[in-house]
Amino acid sequence: MSLTACNPQSNKNESTENSILKPCPGFSETGYPPLVDGAECGELLVNENPDNPQSKKISLNILRLPAISPVAEKDPLFLIQGGPGGSSVEMAKQIHYVFWDVRKNRDLIFVDQRGTGKSNPLKCKKPPEAVNDWKEMQKREWMDTEIQRCADEFRASSAFYTTPYAVRDLDLVRQALGYESINLWGGSYGTRVAMEYARQFPANLRSMVLDGVAPVELALPDYFARDAMQSLTKINEHCLQDVNCALLYGNMLEKIAVILKRLERAESEEKPITIEYPDPRHDQTKTMILNAREFSMLIFSALYSRDLAALLPKIISDAEKEDYQLLASLNDLATKSFANLEISDAMRYSVVCNEDRSLSTSSESSATFLEYNFVEEMDRVCSRWPKTELTADFYHPLKTDIPALLLSGGFDPVTPVFWAEKVNKKFGHSLSLQAPGGHHIVSTEGCVPQLIAQFYERASTKDLKVDCVQNILPLPMDLGANRENKKQEGVEK
Repeated sequence: MSLTACNPQSNKNESTENSILKPCPGFSETGYPPLVDGAECGELLVNENPDNPQSKKISLNILRLPAISPVAEKDPLFLIQGGPGGSSVEMAKQIHYVFWDVRKNRDLIFVDQRGTGKSNPLKCKKPPEAVNDWKEMQKREWMDTEIQRCADEFRASSAFYTTPYAVRDLDLVRQALGYESINLWGGSYGTRVAMEYARQFPANLRSMVLDGVAPVELALPDYFARDAMQSLTKINEHCLQDVNCALLYGNMLEKIAVILKRLERAESEEKPITIEYPDPRHDQTKTMILNAREFSMLIFSALYSRDLAALLPKIISDAEKEDYQLLASLNDLATKSFANLEISDAMRYSVVCNEDRSLSTSSESSATFLEYNFVEEMDRVCSRWPKTELTADFYHPLKTDIPALLLSGGFDPVTPVFWAEKVNKKFGHSLSLQAPGGHHIVSTEGCVPQLIAQFYERASTKDLKVDCVQNILPLPMDLGANRENKKQEGVEK
């Protein structure tokens, strides 16, 4: 490997004369201030094929948010994004504040996994803006053609963009920054990366927090339909148990069935439902074409978020009355949120097609969530994607005594507590916690940030006061109820 850097030198934890980290570009260069005072940026050059020193070099993008204390602990926290395909450095903008208490005494390190962010990103071509006006068959034909082109482009290199290689990179970064041991936080797919690091480099890992546990056995996306339907059913039950929500919005599942039937009929008659809605940010009107598949995916995307899930009864009730304005706003929000994740889709395919689809033997794989079949969609990609063999031990459940805190949300549509409990049985010094009202990723909720900080301080779950997690309840499902009641009473015009 070799080292490079990008800005004038300043690094309180220099491990080499020519440190790989320098002060991050400031406002004059980017138009934005650094995330925190003293934030450091840099890159580490590594071989694309680490077993071949002659293979081409790729750069790993690194961000360090230094500890507030002038005398930092020697074991930093590395934070790993999910996806697969998400940028950890971009994630820092959204979640660094959650780890404020951790950063009092420890550096926070964010590394874009190879193939993501600014670490030699692997991306396929984006569909043209006109895609929203295309018929479903036209979309599929374009997608099939582009996936084949993309697979051919990355055929020679995709084998090196799986989890085991990413973990080796993380340890090279650890060495380059001069840390003897580290702590890990992983979210969603990031938990798989953390567990693989624990398997390959147990002596270098002090502790880990796994939020939204996604072991290899999850076989993405085999169980998405089952787990998402379970989440939606629980939300429906929660609404029906609330007097206001039940009165105003009724049974969500029954209304969804009505909506899907209407959308399928419109599609079969080639009279698609077109929605016009305002875009206040750009002072213009937008248009979206709604079909059963798109509707199903919008509901699925809302299940990820505690805030958006609380709006589902209202969104679905309006849509059943053929008022799609809130649904269109949800589509806009989902589109922007996905864009902000900066998912590197070709890297994602390299992981899922090689690590997960080879395990797909579950009867769940034929299930659909409403009118969307996750497995069918992914297999359309994987049937074209280059294949590589992984070592057998990659698929063995991790057994470890490394201290671990496992976190789950009671309404999580993709990594419910079942997976955390399955993993927890193989761990010797761990604790699995479920936030009853949490969805996907609960590190930001309630008292969890403080619990995480206490765990990293001790590297132990012993004597953690965890009762507060039970106070993370579902948000009221009648958020729109007061407005609706006022309308009905003639108070709001």
